[in-house]
Amino acid sequence: MSSRLLSSLRLPATTLSLLTRAGYTTVQDLQSISAETLAQDLRIALPEAETILSSSHRSNPTQPLAPPTLTQSAASLANTAEKILTGFPPLNDILSGGLARGQILEISGPPGTPKEAIAINIAASFIGGGHEVIFLDSQNMTSPAILDNALRTSQNLPANYSRLLYHLSVQGLSELMIFIYNLPKLLESYPKAALLVLNSISFPFQASPSLSIPARTALLEKIKQVLTVVAATRNLTIVTTSQLSTKILNADGSSGNFDTGAKGVMVPQLGLESSVIF
Repeated sequence: MSSRLLSSLRLPATTLSLLTRAGYTTVQDLQSISAETLAQDLRIALPEAETILSSSHRSNPTQPLAPPTLTQSAASLANTAEKILTGFPPLNDILSGGLARGQILEISGPPGTPKEAIAINIAASFIGGGHEVIFLDSQNMTSPAILDNALRTSQNLPANYSRLLYHLSVQGLSELMIFIYNLPKLLESYPKAALLVLNSISFPFQASPSLSIPARTALLEKIKQVLTVVAATRNLTIVTTSQLSTKILNADGSSGNFDTGAKGVMVPQLGLESSVIF
């Protein structure tokens, strides 16, 4: 039996979300049930359930898995759920009308791109609809005053908009991980929160140059796991902003390092349900 996280399998993000909502979190959870049971739990067709189980049984815990395809194009996430406009028309087009509740969006780009401004616009759209928003700053770049000034320029905000916004901040990677580990419990104090913005989530990692690659990978995997669970179980929309990171590839396209790699490509820091690169 394997205790690998389901996110290590090559499954679409929408399927991972369905599994999480139904209480499945590891490969081992899938290896002891039938396709009929899984189809009933997820309310999906039997062939689709059989495909999921086939993917889990192909996982060999003694062999490293190929890197999972967790990042999908934002356009692939179009659905019939109610959408909330992002305040950025090109992004609305990519998302087929806006952000849906329970969706996770990572906004990545090099320094100078309007990642934070887009995140604030999304927060304003949620607040304009009467939804509560939690805004976490990981870089001390967006104080409550700066955030309030930015929101003042937004249109159609309710008079009590400041009561719908909760500003939090963390100092360094340790505090960020404490926040992530405690997030499910923390959200019990914000039962009406509809949006969580994790601004500059990549900064604590960049400020920890001594962190080993395996440790960094493990922490990022934990963040992805927690965010996937809270988005699915609480219908919470999550937006993160991050710098692009460099991924080293060998000549055959497999993951490499600085000694074996043939080229480097820029990729989103987390690779969540959808990523938009500027």
